[in-house]
Amino acid sequence: RSVRTDRTMISADEYIVEAIGSRYTDTYPLNLEQCHQDICDLVDAPERIPVMFVLTPGSDPTEIINSLAKKKKKDVLSVSMGQGQEIVARRYMESSIVTGGWVLLQNTHLGIKFLVELEQSMLKYEHVDPEFRVWITAQSQPEIPIGLLQMAIKVTNEAPVGMRAGMKRSYAWVTQDMLDTVPRIEWRSLLWVLAHLQSVVQERRKFGAIGWSVPYEFNQSDLNACALFLQNHILDMDAKKAKDVTWTTVRYMIAEIQYGGKITDDYDRRQMNTFAEKFFCQAVLEPGYQFLKGYVVPQCTDINQFREHVNSYPATDIPEVFGLNMNADLVFRLDNAAMVFSTILDTQPKGGGGGKGASREDIAAELAKDLLSKLPATFKSEEIKTYLAKAGLFKPINISLRQELDVLTAILQTVRGTLSNLQLAIDGTIVMSDDLAAALDALANAKVPPLWLKNAWYSPTVGIWFQSLLSRFEQFDKWIHSGRPKSFWLPGFTNGQGFLTACRQEVTRSHAGWALDDVVVFTEVTKHDPEDVKEGPAEGVFVHGMFLDGCGWSKKEGKLVEAPPKVLFVGIPCMWVSAVQKANKKLDYMVYDCPVYERKDPRKRGMTAAQPNFVFTPEIRTEDQPSKWILRGVALLNYPGE
Repeated sequence: RSVRTDRTMISADEYIVEAIGSRYTDTYPLNLEQCHQDICDLVDAPERIPVMFVLTPGSDPTEIINSLAKKKKKDVLSVSMGQGQEIVARRYMESSIVTGGWVLLQNTHLGIKFLVELEQSMLKYEHVDPEFRVWITAQSQPEIPIGLLQMAIKVTNEAPVGMRAGMKRSYAWVTQDMLDTVPRIEWRSLLWVLAHLQSVVQERRKFGAIGWSVPYEFNQSDLNACALFLQNHILDMDAKKAKDVTWTTVRYMIAEIQYGGKITDDYDRRQMNTFAEKFFCQAVLEPGYQFLKGYVVPQCTDINQFREHVNSYPATDIPEVFGLNMNADLVFRLDNAAMVFSTILDTQPKGGGGGKGASREDIAAELAKDLLSKLPATFKSEEIKTYLAKAGLFKPINISLRQELDVLTAILQTVRGTLSNLQLAIDGTIVMSDDLAAALDALANAKVPPLWLKNAWYSPTVGIWFQSLLSRFEQFDKWIHSGRPKSFWLPGFTNGQGFLTACRQEVTRSHAGWALDDVVVFTEVTKHDPEDVKEGPAEGVFVHGMFLDGCGWSKKEGKLVEAPPKVLFVGIPCMWVSAVQKANKKLDYMVYDCPVYERKDPRKRGMTAAQPNFVFTPEIRTEDQPSKWILRGVALLNYPGE
């Protein structure tokens, strides 16, 4: 079973335990005091050895460093690195070397130049107080000086894995005094609910894009802020002798202000609000309430009873606890294995070996020759002009076509140029430039050359990317020679949003008196597959090529359903996309606003400027409550997974 990608890491763990022992696979909570003592005992001149914390999402070591400093009666001078902060860092270093204080350099991946300087100065300092220590926090970055990495002691404090571990960490922070601050029972129950929510939002991150479109760093400070708000709110209730909690206020403060302050994606904010509605309601205060079987809200008064109750949570969590369906676990395991394989490939030696197998250059040259033979000729400008003159040069859809052809022509020229020059560079006829060297590395590993990805789409392998290029060319070539398609292949558009806006403009212009600002998109999933479409719609367009992620589709009933086991992506039939006036848009069935994403960059979702993968939001029929699909992370993708 280890040959199955999703079982690789499980089998690897079992092999490691059997071969060298379980202490290499078990996770341990970081004990910084013990770690510091070990450094003092085992390291020669610990004052000259920096301690580097490799930052991971959801964990910030600042608090534990400060609390250790308090115990040791040390002053900590901390500075968050960034533009212009090197002067402050230097000043702190020079003063602490003399006094024996501690210096904490935070987020040093934003000040790489200073790290180079630090590496040299740690060795050059003549007189250093034996009590002096340098603590560094940094995200994993290839630019960090290798000498500093070799010199420093590396520590990582990963966020706990699993609901039980997360609750243990939260209730290690909660004290009896904190529970006794508010005399009302609501306080203790809601504090448990809040800790449960904290673990859920942190754990969802491991499921990738289906968990959160953007991986946010929810951490202890979010829990602290929410707990303080809840405490003040319930004390205020007690003072006013109020009977019930003001749920709307609690939900808004937690989902929109405290956690929402970090959320940049609109659909992630919608998801956070849905969690708040599910967890913060009158039902959670009922005795014996459970979020799911095995996850009961306790009614206790003593901190030890709460800590004991944490152990009643199941040892392994099913994805349903986080609002996801069972396939999400498969997604997590596949992504995890893919990341490990990618790291192994990146660390392989790049030099030629002494074996008889083909060298990297031979593999890349052979692949370049093969791809070049399959590459279609560039579009002829005369044919484009003839078609546009006949179809209407200034019709919105044809303007969109013209833009797409310009982009595709530029990509074809880049691909052809790279493949031709790479063959010449491998033969030694021309100089191997940086771009060609990057293309050689990529093709030898079956990846897409970085130059091709500029202003184009992302694919994990060159085979998928090249096939997409051929399919895009085929769609537009048929369009020019055989007329407008009956159903459009939406993934074939580099600017899908522009194409759909053009459709809306076309419908608006066909109705006298309609203004574009008053018109909204209307969508309906049909029962036709693209090959069955004999004629385009009277108004609007048919689009196809989208896949549901996180659920399934009943073609017979035309609605969202649970995804079949182990089926991660489900294709949907053609979708009719048209436009109607806002005032006239009425639906007699429940719908889920389902975001559609393409792949402009490696991250799978996101609608912020940094993640421009969002296309539009069709309304899809559902008989279940939309909140179910929101928590499932359901979306339509313009690609069938990987």
